[in-house]
Amino acid sequence: MRTSFFKQRIFKSNILFFTITAFLLSAFLFTSCSDSESMDNLEINSSVLIEKIESASKVAISASSLPDQTETAFRGDLADSYVLSAEFAKGFGYKVSIATDNESREEVKSDVYFSLQGKQLADTNEKRRKRRNKCFEFVYPLDLMMPDNTTITLTSKEDWSLKKDWYVANPDVTERPELIFPFDVTLEDGTVQTLIDRDELKAVKNSCKKGKDKRKCFKLVLPVSFTMEDASIIEVTKRADFRLLREWRKANPDATVKPALNFPLDIQYKDGTAATINNQTEFDAAKDACKN
Repeated sequence: MRTSFFKQRIFKSNILFFTITAFLLSAFLFTSCSDSESMDNLEINSSVLIEKIESASKVAISASSLPDQTETAFRGDLADSYVLSAEFAKGFGYKVSIATDNESREEVKSDVYFSLQGKQLADTNEKRRKRRNKCFEFVYPLDLMMPDNTTITLTSKEDWSLKKDWYVANPDVTERPELIFPFDVTLEDGTVQTLIDRDELKAVKNSCKKGKDKRKCFKLVLPVSFTMEDASIIEVTKRADFRLLREWRKANPDATVKPALNFPLDIQYKDGTAATINNQTEFDAAKDACKN
C-alpha cells in the first residue's frame, strides 16, 4: 500500500515536471517568435510612420524643442551630425534635416525621423539612406580644427561626440570645424590612401558618387618634402610621416597657405607605371588627366 502511494506521488511529480517544462518551452518559443515578428513589425511600422510624417502638415520648431530621447541618436549614429531644421507632424512625430561634418559620408545633408517620444525611426527608403552611406572609412586618429583654432583629436568614430560637446559649450558659434590634412582613408577594397588636400578628398568622393574606382589616379613615390608657410621643410620618408604635416598645422592654427610640394618628384599610377614631375604645372596637368 505504501509502495503504491509513493509510486503515485512519483508519477504525479513526473507529470507536473513535464507539464511545466512543456509550458516553459512553449513560452520561450512563443516569445522568440514574437520578438522576431516584433522586429519585423517595428521596421514596417517605422516606414509607415515616416510616410505619415512626410505627408502630414508640419510646423517648424527649434532643435531645442525636440524630445529629450532624440539625444540618444545624436550621441550615437548621428554624433557626427547637427540639426539644420526640425518640423513637427502632430500625432505622428518629427522630421529633422541634418548636416554632417563627417566627410566620409556621400552627402553632407540628409533627413531623419523620430517618433513622438523621440525614438529614431528605421528608414528603409534607399534614396534617403544612400545620403548617409560612407564613401570610405577614416583611419584614426583624425584632427578637427575648431572655429576658435583649438583642435580636437578623434581616436575612434565614437569621438565625434567630442565635437558636439564643443558646440554645446560654445552655443553662439555657427562656423563649422575644418578637417586637418593629410589623413589616411580605407576604401571598400581595403586599400589605404593618403589624402594630402581637399582636392584629393573631392576626387575620391566624386568617384564614389559615380560608382567609379575610388583609388587615387596616382600616388607620390616617397620620399618627398613640403615647404610650409613659415619656410620650414618637412621630409616625408614613409607614410606615417604625413602626420608631421598635420602636427605643424595644429601648432600653427593661423596658417592659411597649404604646404607646397617640392619638385622634382616621382609619381606612380594605378597600373604601376611611374613618371617624374618637375614642377607644379606638370603636377596639375597629371591631376587634370585623371579626370578624363
